[in-house]
Amino acid sequence: MAYSLKFVLDTLLKQTTAQSSQLDDTQLQSIEAGTELPIVAIQPVDANHLKVTLGQDDQGNQLSFKGRNTWYIYNPDVQIWRDGQPIMSLATVSQTGTSAPVYVIKAIADTWLKQSTASASTLTETQRQLIKSGTVLTISSYSPVPNNHLRVSLGKNAQGQQLFFQGRNTWYAYRPDVQILRDGKVILAGSDPDLNAPVYVLKAIASTWLKQNTGQASALSNSQRQLLNANTVLPISSYALATNNHLRVALGKDQQGKQVFFNGLTTWYVYRPDVQILRDGKVLVIGSERRQINTQGLELLKSFEGLRLTAYRDAVGVWTIGYGTTTGVRPGMRITQSQAEALLRQDLLRFETAVNNLVKVPLTDNQFSALVSFTYNVGERALGTSTLLRLLNQGNYRGAANEFLRWNKAGGRVLAGLTRRRNAERTLFLR
Repeated sequence: MAYSLKFVLDTLLKQTTAQSSQLDDTQLQSIEAGTELPIVAIQPVDANHLKVTLGQDDQGNQLSFKGRNTWYIYNPDVQIWRDGQPIMSLATVSQTGTSAPVYVIKAIADTWLKQSTASASTLTETQRQLIKSGTVLTISSYSPVPNNHLRVSLGKNAQGQQLFFQGRNTWYAYRPDVQILRDGKVILAGSDPDLNAPVYVLKAIASTWLKQNTGQASALSNSQRQLLNANTVLPISSYALATNNHLRVALGKDQQGKQVFFNGLTTWYVYRPDVQILRDGKVLVIGSERRQINTQGLELLKSFEGLRLTAYRDAVGVWTIGYGTTTGVRPGMRITQSQAEALLRQDLLRFETAVNNLVKVPLTDNQFSALVSFTYNVGERALGTSTLLRLLNQGNYRGAANEFLRWNKAGGRVLAGLTRRRNAERTLFLR
């Protein structure tokens, strides 16, 4: 008989039954809903967890994560299957008899649940969920992650129904905007500092209005608009592109840690040409202008990414769709070509911003576009820690160009497609 573990929710394998927030990355393994893993042993343990020993895959290879094949899993997140049939539902394994603590996440400002720690402005509508101030959601786990965020797995409501947004139960939240409570007591406050967190501000470069929608300010009541004088600077926790050439912004906290709001509201729209967005003092959005990848760079990127309208696993096993979009992609997902183009535009905003932030020396349009294509493929973190960036910021353009060629491996193997791409990016960079 063949046994397997089927995950009904996005969740974590853990090395103990402790809260994931108490464990480091070496003790955790993220698993997506729908994943099925073969197992050779299972044992109910305390805290409503299961201890499982992973088996072998179809090729007879022993499965393991981070060198380990024995893990703990929160029982309500999985089913046990035997010979292709479920034999253990979510309620089969009994509790230990003690009352489990109740954890909730509470929004203390209008904020976003997101499918990554990136700015909400870089994400599509399916990758973010607006949460109003005061909203309380039950969670089954939480853990601090980089960029001053929390990773949370939603729990069940009072009727015992699993909470989802857009079919997902695992999301990221900007830490200053939320609190974590256990049995009604705050155990992690939004004001707990993260000294490495970037500081975002909104600066008015002309007198303008904060508004409750993107319509004309003259059509709104005084409670739906707030005048900003030129040169006013306001802290924000997030921003997103909106319709009618507007930005949607969530106000942040002042230097005394107090939440900024107008008319009792923290989320507003503002006409984009009248403002700038700055991160740690550096302009990200200049009125209606934003540096973008040029035509040559976009054609290069599209040619190497290719267009796939059905979700697939890339060379290192990451679910991907469209022109290389990976955020929020699920097995079986299908999109149209127009949706692929929209996802690409959203993704490009993120990577164009990263290149703008990380590079400290002047760039031609071709150099900027080559770096955007490169970063789109390898990620912002890889660019940020690369020798390529270090040499470039030292003014060694030729040395930086040669570094492109080193990034031609995936899973430790040299790939011909990556070699061709790196050569093309280097050529564009030097053109």
